[in-house]
Order: sequence, then C-alpha cells, then structure tokens
Amino acid sequence: MSVEFLKIIRETEKKCEQKLKKAEASKQNTIMEAEKKAVLRIRDAEIQAKEEADKILSNVGNKVEKEYTKILNVFEEEQNKLKEKAKKIEKKAVDYILTNIF
Repeated sequence: MSVEFLKIIRETEKKCEQKLKKAEASKQNTIMEAEKKAVLRIRDAEIQAKEEADKILSNVGNKVEKEYTKILNVFEEEQNKLKEKAKKIEKKAVDYILTNIF
C-alpha cells in the first residue's frame, strides 16, 4: 500500500469520527429537547389539573355552604314553630290553672 493511500484512509477515518461525534451530540441535544418538552407538558398538565381541582373544590364548597344555609333556615323555622307551640301550650296551662283555682 502506498503512503498516499494510507493518508487518505486516515483522513477518512478522522472525518468519520468527527461526523460520529457530531451525530452523537445531535442525538443528545435532541433527547434533551424532547425531555424538556415532556417536562413542560407534564407541568402544564399538573397546573391545569390543579386548577380544575380547585374549581371543583370551590364549587363543592359553595354547594355545601348553600345547603348548610338552607338547612339552617329550615331548622330555625322549625324551632320558631316549636316556640310558638310552647307559648300556646304555656298560655293554655296558665289559663287552665287560673280558671280552676279562681
């Protein structure tokens, strides 16, 4: 083999090694970019899920508060009715005692 041929082979090897290094670097950059995009998508999904959960919890809280207020109002109405009945019964009792004693 001639020296010139060996030089060409060596230069070709060097060029191939450089191309392989560039290809590997490009591959690593592509992988890193894909990972970054995946992480950003996951973060966006987490943020969106949290916002949706907050909305749901807020709606549930509002509904619970409305129901509680409604039930509290019904309870107060019933309590007022019972107080009215108690007053009537008390008045009847006082009237009965007054009519039977005097």
